[in-house]
Parts: sequence; C-alpha cells; structure tokens
Amino acid sequence: MKRTAVFLDRDNTIIEDPGYIDDPDKVRLLPGAAEAIRGLREQGHMVIVASNQSGVARGLFSEATLSLVHQRLESLLAEEDATIDAAYYCPFLPGSEAVVEAYRKDSDLRKPNPGMLVRAAKEHDLDLRRSWMIGDSRRDMEAGHRAGCRTILVGDGGDANGKGRSVATFRVSNISEAVAVVARGGKTPPVARAEGADAPMARGSRRPDDTVLPAGAKAPEPSSQAAIRGDRGSLQDREDDRAVRLLTEIRDRLDRAQRQSRQDDFSVLRLFGALLQMFAIVAAIWGGVVLLDDRSGIASARLLLACFFQLAALTAFAIDRFR
Repeated sequence: MKRTAVFLDRDNTIIEDPGYIDDPDKVRLLPGAAEAIRGLREQGHMVIVASNQSGVARGLFSEATLSLVHQRLESLLAEEDATIDAAYYCPFLPGSEAVVEAYRKDSDLRKPNPGMLVRAAKEHDLDLRRSWMIGDSRRDMEAGHRAGCRTILVGDGGDANGKGRSVATFRVSNISEAVAVVARGGKTPPVARAEGADAPMARGSRRPDDTVLPAGAKAPEPSSQAAIRGDRGSLQDREDDRAVRLLTEIRDRLDRAQRQSRQDDFSVLRLFGALLQMFAIVAAIWGGVVLLDDRSGIASARLLLACFFQLAALTAFAIDRFR
C-alpha cells in the first residue's frame, strides 16, 4: 500500500516568518513545531516541507543560501529529536518582480499549483487522497485541495475577505491542534458543550473544550446524555475505522485484479499471429514488386506465400479468441 504524508508549509507554520529569510541565523522554530513533527512521524506519516521561496527569483538570496537555511531548520529540529523526510521549494516567480531572469517563469511548482505535492507523491510513492496539507495561507489550502489532499488551515489565513477558508477541510489555531486532527483521521470526537454555551459555533471554529470542528460540521446540541453519546461516538469511530479498512482492502483487491487482467491480456498466440500478419504483408509487397517486372511465375509464388501467412495469422487469432 502507498504511504501517506503530511505536507507542511515552512514560514509561519513551523518557523517564524520575519520576511524573506536570507540568513540561517534567522531561523526560529515556532512553539510546538518539533513536537508536532515527532507526533506526525509516530503516526506513520512522512513529513514533507513544501514552500514557495520567491526570494531567489527576487534576487534576495541564492539557492545556496536557501540550502543553508534548510540545513539550519533540520539542525534545530534534530536538537529536539524531530526529523523531516524531504523538503521541496519553488524558487520561481512570474512577472517583473522576478529580477533574476533564470527564475522568472510561471511554474507548476509554485503554490497554489500542486506541483511540489505531485512531484513528492511520484518520488516517494504517496497516496495523496489519504495525505494532508497544513499551512497558514489560502495558496497552501488550494495547492493541497488541487492535489487531492485533506487540508488544515493554521490561523485565520487568507486575505481580508477570509477567502483562505474556502478550500480548507479544517481550521485550527496552531500546528499542535493540526496534529490532533490528523491523529483522529479528521473525525471530531463527540464531546458535550460547556454549560451555558448556547450560541451556535462558526464552521471550522474551536469549541470551548479546545476540540476542532471540521468545515461544514455542526456543533452538537446540549444534552444530559453526553456520556452515553460519547460511548456511542466511540463505537461509531470503531465502526468507521473498520469500514475504512474494509474499503481499503477492496480497493487493493480490485487493483490486483486489474493488474492480473492486464497480464492475462498478453497472449503468445496473438503475438505469433501478429508476426504472421507482418510476414504476409511483406510477402505481398515482395510479390507485387516482381509482378511489375512481368515475372508472373515468381510473383505468383510470392503472392501464394503471402496468402499462406495471412491464413496462418487468421488461424492463430481465431484459436486465441475461442480457446
């Protein structure tokens, strides 16, 4: 089965964002970032950084400097026993702001395009449908959405109109909450609302008990039977997990059946028939050339040979079809 990954934006998601980071000494981990990355790896996910780095195209720093910045990031994570599996970045930028001509282009790697995620999936054999994109901006969410991933928006994201929330599956306050959402597989645990919390919750907002509501979910109604609902919710979660495992097994069996079907489509008789068909065409052309020179006797022999090859080819095809 293909692996899953959690794609992380870099700036303002796992490290502070003071602007374009042109010096490794400016790298500062955000609180909880290393712990979150450890948690994601413990859950069995690959952790991959996917970051736009247009500062290269803007002439603010070189790819060599960017490499040093990433090494510093990895060093800081290692100090807290955290590791990332891979890091992808896009140095390109379209338009006149790209002062370095070699990097002035519209690249599929640049978020909101999904190119970095798609490339990572090919290189690491990832299942994007079961993977996640976590970031702090609308372009992170759109890149993840277009790649087929589930998405988690950290913070308010987007522009002044809040457009960044449009394709976010979940919204959280920090990366630690995002890890909790991933751990639950996107399921929201059934927890009773705090007493007096009668106002409706905004979609994707946090509840008083710090759980996270998915975009489009409704807050549960208050009830004195919260504990019973919690037990039922746990049972439902187990049933959901069992259904997911069953569907995954069915999908894998169908994939194996399709591969076997493609293998069964290969037939030695069909290959032999195709070769005979080719010989028949060559012999017919050969005989036609001689016939043009008025050597009818030789031409007849070669045309008969062509007929023989053609009949043999048809026989092979017929046997293959009805065997």
